[in-house]
Amino acid sequence: MNNWFSGLIKKSGFHIEWIPLSKSRFWFLKEGIISHKSGHFFRIIGLRFHDLKGNLTDQPFIDQREIGTLGFLIREIKQKKEILVQAKIEPGNTNIIQLAPTCQATKSNSLRFHGGKEPPFSHFFTEEHPQVISSTLQSEQGSRFLNKRNRNILALNFQKLSFPDSHRWISVDTMLSLLSEDYLINTDARSVLVCSPWDKLVNRVPFSRLKTTFTDELLQSYKQKTKTQQFEEIKKNIISIHQKKYLIKRIPLDGLDNWKITNLGIVPLQKRPFKIRYLKITAKNREVPEWDQPIIDSYGEGRVDLICGRINGKLYFHFKIIVEPGLYNKAELSPAETNYPKANILQSVLQSDEGGRFFQDITRYRVIDIGRADLALDGYWMNLAQIQSLLLKNGWFTNEARSALSLLLYWL
Repeated sequence: MNNWFSGLIKKSGFHIEWIPLSKSRFWFLKEGIISHKSGHFFRIIGLRFHDLKGNLTDQPFIDQREIGTLGFLIREIKQKKEILVQAKIEPGNTNIIQLAPTCQATKSNSLRFHGGKEPPFSHFFTEEHPQVISSTLQSEQGSRFLNKRNRNILALNFQKLSFPDSHRWISVDTMLSLLSEDYLINTDARSVLVCSPWDKLVNRVPFSRLKTTFTDELLQSYKQKTKTQQFEEIKKNIISIHQKKYLIKRIPLDGLDNWKITNLGIVPLQKRPFKIRYLKITAKNREVPEWDQPIIDSYGEGRVDLICGRINGKLYFHFKIIVEPGLYNKAELSPAETNYPKANILQSVLQSDEGGRFFQDITRYRVIDIGRADLALDGYWMNLAQIQSLLLKNGWFTNEARSALSLLLYWL
């Protein structure tokens, strides 16, 4: 991997430079909105909403309503499954390159509004393509994107393909092992993998790759029957939140309380998780070799813990319903924010989230085992059978939940 990545970076002439908005060739601030001159891609807008504590707050948001495409091609060679991965350069990636889906493209990129080349393999992932195994619409981060969704697709390939040096076939088992590596597999790849039918990813019974006690527990959790009454209650509660009205009001960026617009970006006047800055990027092996853009620059490192525990000897995972202003469905399931300092850490990975829109936005994702499930916790304990059934549908788990759940695929 290292030689492949370093060769691609060298060939790309990758370079980034912070610039003021006045030096942008493509973006401008007008009527309180930062937009691209084409009218496509995304915009930076202001929103006023109630936060999780019920307080009225203002914040810049990325407004990108078009549905993106995230898709893996998969094939079978000598009874082994392989997927076509892309080593994708993004300006915000901590290590510049991460493994990405075969195709990772916005609608604007696919329609070539940037004036460059079409993203590789985008024609394989249309809804009409006869070899699509699974296809779901999933959210991006609801605290920063407004109503943004991507179509997550797994599609069979029987053709002999020629592809650029940014792409390679690798075994699915290799990909599963790499899920435990820091900064290596991007958010979008994790989302597509975990939202795919797990039995279609591997040529064996799911959760039988490694012979460990925890793998056995995962297998039993995956085989458990769904308890209809409890499961319907979870879905009913989320749907009821979908139907509630929440105050979400668009306001001009220069009307945001406690934020200041400067030529160098949009900066918070009080403690907030990020600021907006402008980057100029050179990457000769991308569809467009040079561009500039606004990007979210975060403060500090986030953490997401997926908690597991046992009820009557069976393994379950804990989630709560979270309401975020940017979620298309208003509410989705997400790991709870809890603290168990004596828990057994089963998996821990540093991830550089959404390098195309966030600059080195680092989150530590962990799977932690608390032993016996804490039934006093607010939220829901779900087995893997329930979890997979919702992952195969549109929009039930947050982006953060899907990244955390992808860590379980290490044992698949």
